[in-house]
Amino acid sequence: MADPQFGVYVANGGNFTVSALDRFHALIATIDVGGPPGLPPPDMLRVAVDHLMSRAYVANRGLHRVSVIGISSDPPALSLDFTDVEGPLGVAVDPVSHRVFVTQPDHNTISVIDATTHDVVRSIPVGPHPTGIAIDSQKRRVYVANSGFRTVSVIDTTTGGVAEIDVGQSPTGVAVDSHGAVYLSHPDGLVRVIDPGSAGVIARIPVGSQPQSLAFEPHSNRVYVANGGDGTVSAIDVAGS
Repeated sequence: MADPQFGVYVANGGNFTVSALDRFHALIATIDVGGPPGLPPPDMLRVAVDHLMSRAYVANRGLHRVSVIGISSDPPALSLDFTDVEGPLGVAVDPVSHRVFVTQPDHNTISVIDATTHDVVRSIPVGPHPTGIAIDSQKRRVYVANSGFRTVSVIDTTTGGVAEIDVGQSPTGVAVDSHGAVYLSHPDGLVRVIDPGSAGVIARIPVGSQPQSLAFEPHSNRVYVANGGDGTVSAIDVAGS
């Protein structure tokens, strides 16, 4: 997860750590967030940054919690604050409300965490096996990739309503660009782009093998795609897509 003020935070699921890099991509800290003994399965940690609150939130499936890293300290350090969430995976922060949204694939729900109290204030039913999650703060929407089916759940954070968009089999990761377009990774090696107005697929972009997580980087105006099948990263030029 890239943060324009504090650098880059990388979740290392293989050893339950988070790497903190500065704006020049120099490693400044390796933060142990804890996990059960033994070799962990893949995709056990994910991280999201709220730079206005000077925090990084780590969804830790191994400990069934969302941990907090203070990113303004030198070096960044794990806080004593955390929230118990059963089987968390995807995590995203609303930069307006500062609430934290967490996917729970085993329960087909989203938990919403209050950043002040660290309490779960709402549980939202979504589609089967939700994994990736992204927030469009301007349109007040949360997009959830339901990898167990073929839909994206769209949560209206103003009304609380939930709608479903059919996007094709097993969407895994999701990202939103600065124009509100929604990017979804699929196991067939494609990233599909959804127009939020029409709720239709407007582009299909070939990437690497088994694309998983995505992230939009506003300075370069690109969506970066982690391809788990071949160990590569694809960069999609938003202006050219």
